[in-house]
Amino acid sequence: MVNLQGYEELKDTYKQEEICDALSSTVRIEILKVMRDYPKITVGDLIRELERRGLKMSHSGIRMHIPKLVFAGIVELTKINGRDALILKKDVRVFVKEVEKDE
Repeated sequence: MVNLQGYEELKDTYKQEEICDALSSTVRIEILKVMRDYPKITVGDLIRELERRGLKMSHSGIRMHIPKLVFAGIVELTKINGRDALILKKDVRVFVKEVEKDE
């Protein structure tokens, strides 16, 4: 069972909808599983890691999933050495790790 002590209830229904939408895709769940291990990762490295884990995705295929994670506030889009990268938000990082423990 996931320990939710210390988490604040999200009462904004629009934000709840964005988060549910972001988590409704198996591809985005796989992205979060990778980011659990690599909380800061370039898009290219993310694609390679997903492929290593058995999910082959093109750059454009991944690109259509990123905005949903960004708008939900789960990840932040940034640059690392001039390359597009994602950062798993700190407050979400703890929750993702808790969910993994419960699996």
